[in-house]
Amino acid sequence: MLRFIVTATAVLTTSSAIYFYIAHQRLSKGISHTTQLGTLPKPTEIESIPACVSTPQYFTVYDKCSKSVPRASLPNVSSEILFTRLLRRNMTVFSRFPQALMLAMVSETPEQKESFKTSHIEALDFQEGDLVCGAYQVKLRRKHKVEFEIKTQGMDFAEGRLVISLGEIEQDGEKLMVFGSETAMWRRAEEKRRMPLERIGLRWMHETAAWWLLGSGVKYLMDLE
Repeated sequence: MLRFIVTATAVLTTSSAIYFYIAHQRLSKGISHTTQLGTLPKPTEIESIPACVSTPQYFTVYDKCSKSVPRASLPNVSSEILFTRLLRRNMTVFSRFPQALMLAMVSETPEQKESFKTSHIEALDFQEGDLVCGAYQVKLRRKHKVEFEIKTQGMDFAEGRLVISLGEIEQDGEKLMVFGSETAMWRRAEEKRRMPLERIGLRWMHETAAWWLLGSGVKYLMDLE
């Protein structure tokens, strides 16, 4: 799986690289984001990550992005409904991304293949155990947070999490809804093999996709009746 991803990245043309650079720069201005490589900060808000990962014995790639919008700009439905709609929409859109198409090509079981279908994703409430796009299995479910375990074939030396969340804050007397997306991948510090997100090209592709999904997902919610 890892070799397949690296090979796919290698065939990116110069024009594709320029496109991703421009898109990356443009999207970075519309959201808050941070990336860290090394020891995972402690404590982390990702509940399903083992405590030992926040020690020097592990090397972690971690990124987080968030976007805040006034509550009044969103439909007048419960935050739980908004959150589920965001999850369904974003994972459905992601299922058509190049990254997901590569995952689909190496999927083997009927459950994995079914998990890419729009009908499957749009019926999910994202409960623990649910599988999405072949590699993302719900590890932990809270009212306004889902932590996916990233399960990729051929990469037994590393583990990962994808976290989608929704929070609420008050700023200058205005109620804001904060949508967040976090990704963490880790390996033993002495492990010589590199994880996909340690490769700058793949990390840029991941960030571009994550930022676009978050921003467009929030806009999707704002446009709902």
